[in-house]
Amino acid sequence: MGIIKLIIIVLIVWLGISLWRKLRKKSDNNLAKPSTSKMRSCHVCKTHIPENEVIIQNGQVFCSKKCLR
Repeated sequence: MGIIKLIIIVLIVWLGISLWRKLRKKSDNNLAKPSTSKMRSCHVCKTHIPENEVIIQNGQVFCSKKCLR
């Protein structure tokens, strides 16, 4: 009877660890992925923004219309 209890306990522990790993892997996949675009610095306020969001005028980089003025 002792070996059956041991097998049941091992199975329960194994199932608990498997479920914990599965849930942990799902939460890791939901994290935001870092942007791969190059960062540029605003000429006025020096804020760094992704290159695809910059405003370029006269060869200078601006982060917004407010800094463009």
